[in-house]
Amino acid sequence: MKNYQILRIIVAIFVGTVVGLSVTIGTILPAILAIIIGAMISYIYKKKTNEILEDERITKVSEKASRISIVFFSISIACIGMLLIILRNEYPDLTQAGFTLSYAAVALLTLYYIFYWYYDKKYGS
Repeated sequence: MKNYQILRIIVAIFVGTVVGLSVTIGTILPAILAIIIGAMISYIYKKKTNEILEDERITKVSEKASRISIVFFSISIACIGMLLIILRNEYPDLTQAGFTLSYAAVALLTLYYIFYWYYDKKYGS
């Protein structure tokens, strides 16, 4: 587990550095390559290692954190979108952003329920 954490830190530093330099020089190709290489290195190490990288407790904590993040984010963007739409007379330039945030909240919730339905069918409840 410790070796994998160190590898992830090194990969994150590498990808962050290359993406930062890529943004500075204005080309996207090095950034895309760095992300792909970083993902491949992580995947290969995870596949080849005999270490226990994830147990049931980590999975359960991750599930709960993901669910709370989606709930918090979707409620936040829905409220901000609604506020921007309500304020369309005072700030007409922000109306489109309000609609975009509202549609994004609906899309996020739809995606959540599609995956919920899928996993409910797959694992049964």
